[in-house]
Amino acid sequence: MASIRRRGDVGAYQVRYRDPAGNERSQSFRRKSDADRFATLTEADKLRGTYVDPSAGRITLRAFAEQWLAAQTFDESTRIATELRIRLHITPHLGDRPIASIKPSDIQGWLRLLQRKLAPRYVRVIHANLSALFNSAIDDERLSKNPCSAASVRLPALDEGRVQPWTSEQVKALKTALPARYRLLATLAAGCGLRQGELFALGVEDIDLKSEVVHVRRQVKLLGAHQVFAPPKGRKTRDVPLPERVALAVTAYLEDYPARTVGLPCQSADGATREVPLLMSSRESGALNRNYINRHIWKPALVEAGMLPTRQNGMHALRHFYASVLLDAGESVRALASYLGHADPGFTLRVYTHLMPASEERTRRAIDRVLE
Repeated sequence: MASIRRRGDVGAYQVRYRDPAGNERSQSFRRKSDADRFATLTEADKLRGTYVDPSAGRITLRAFAEQWLAAQTFDESTRIATELRIRLHITPHLGDRPIASIKPSDIQGWLRLLQRKLAPRYVRVIHANLSALFNSAIDDERLSKNPCSAASVRLPALDEGRVQPWTSEQVKALKTALPARYRLLATLAAGCGLRQGELFALGVEDIDLKSEVVHVRRQVKLLGAHQVFAPPKGRKTRDVPLPERVALAVTAYLEDYPARTVGLPCQSADGATREVPLLMSSRESGALNRNYINRHIWKPALVEAGMLPTRQNGMHALRHFYASVLLDAGESVRALASYLGHADPGFTLRVYTHLMPASEERTRRAIDRVLE
């Protein structure tokens, strides 16, 4: 059991106890009430098996974050993005604090600072990274609670604006405004719903004219300033129906711009280089780079087409157009999720449910037929 004695020489109360491993420890307090409370809680934590050594939480958040990041097994692009968020948005505010000293009120104040300059969704991502750090500290028995998970910590509300797909006229205007070399990007994005990186990595052999499908097998990703071939998002390859008009556009494009073989490192343990005859490539015979395409090709085309060069009008907008066309045609949510590469059809439904055609009239007709 913990014992408390008065240390007259320093005017403090010292709690002496043994930790679960049998090691003798002590903690000093200026007030007896604080010493009594610590002794009671320590004995209770030992009985519950939740005891945490107070000295273990003295490591700074910056030092613990470095250890945590070095031990993670996620892919290199995730590592780079996570390290950047920690370095820019977490350690400047909380990095020099011992992890045990960070309270929910500190987290709330930090969130408020971030919210003034960052989008709510990005703030939530950064908060999730910090929460993962604290959860790891709990697993390492450095903390007993995660301050990010406290009920008093309120995350910024998301502006869940509904997706507003482009009209077919806007798609046509954008395609017309694009330079001829890059027009196929819009055709494939609107006609097959591929992500930007998947379009950049599309090989000639991925266009299966006989089976009328597009095999989505890889994407081009940026790791810092370097491009690599990587599996599609979620590491899920998939087949997408190839409409006839898109197939004709691909055939015509290859006549004007023959495929070029591009070699890029693969995002894998060995980083071996793989060569792929890409359907679309840069003028310098390399893989298309999203920074160049977005800034120098896509945004100028948006302006020429009479649309705002905003994030909402990025290439991803053509995936929304693709989804709206399929739902309007009566395609199932499960099939659409498969074509878009969504792991959860529920996510697809949440994003696009407002685009589904009204069912009231179909319901009335169906019941009337049965009751006849």
